[in-house]
Amino acid sequence: MNNKRKPLDERRAEIVEAGLNVAMREGVESVTVRRVAQEAGISLGTVHYCFDDKDAMLRAMGRSIAMRASEPVLSALEVGPDRDKLEVATVDALLVGLKQHQHMRLLTFEFAVSGARTPVLREVAQAHLKQSIAMTREYLQRLADVAGVKFRTEIGALARTTALRIDGIELAWMVDQDDDAARQGFADLAHDVFDDMQP
Repeated sequence: MNNKRKPLDERRAEIVEAGLNVAMREGVESVTVRRVAQEAGISLGTVHYCFDDKDAMLRAMGRSIAMRASEPVLSALEVGPDRDKLEVATVDALLVGLKQHQHMRLLTFEFAVSGARTPVLREVAQAHLKQSIAMTREYLQRLADVAGVKFRTEIGALARTTALRIDGIELAWMVDQDDDAARQGFADLAHDVFDDMQP
C-alpha cells in the first residue's frame, strides 16, 4: 500500500481517478470505498480521510467528468466575438469532446440510470445533473460575454434545456456512432442558442 503523505487535493484527485477507472471497467455499482482503495493502492482509512463517505466520492467523480466534458467547449470561446465563428467552433468542440470522452459521457448516463433505479444513488445522480446544467450555464454566460450579447430566455432555463438536448444527442451517438447525425444535432442546437441572442 502506498500511504506516503501527499497534499489532500492531490490525494483526492488520485482517488477520483481510481473510482472512474473502476466505474468505466466494472460499472458504477462496483464503485465501493474498498474497491477504490484497492485500485488506488491506498488504505481504506486514506479514502475516508479524503471523503466523508461514498456519496461524497461519487459526487467528486461527477464533477471531474463534467469538467473534462466542458473543456473542449470552453476552449471554443477562444475564437473571439464573431458569432459565425463561435457557432462553428462550438459545434466542432461538442463533437470532439463527445468522441474524446465517450467513456466518461457513457458513465454519466450510467450514473443517471442507476440513480433513477436505486434510491441510494438518486442524490448522487441529481448532483451530477445539477453539475451538468451548471457547467452549461457557465459556458452560456461566457459565450454571452465574449459575443457581447444577452439571451432572450432566462439563462438558467436555457442552460437546462441546452444540457438536456446535448445529453439526447450524445446518447443517440453512443448507440448509432453516426458522426454526421450528431454534428447536425449539435448544429441545430447551436443555431437555436445563437438565435436566442440579443444585443
